Amino acid sequence: MLPDFERKLLRILYNFFAQHRRMPSMVELTARTGRRRHDIMQGLLNLEKDKYVYWDDKSSVQTVVIIEGWERQERNLSAAVRPIGGGDLSYWTDY
Repeated sequence: MLPDFERKLLRILYNFFAQHRRMPSMVELTARTGRRRHDIMQGLLNLEKDKYVYWDDKSSVQTVVIIEGWERQERNLSAAVRPIGGGDLSYWTDY
């Protein structure tokens, strides 16, 4: 699960690109997020580390490539795999 700022940054990047067909500049990101340049750079590095974005040329924010535009959903495997018969063993032990 992404922290709030990284989730907000990812959505800003995605929506900005969808509307303008280009990535926002650092000035546009600081205006939209209300955060400092350092915070935005750290958020982008964390998004890259988690493989939400690809950012090869770190000298410009406009070279960011979005890999996933939404936060990944955590799978709840315990809810997905339920034993037959409601969870009790009577199905298997009472013939």
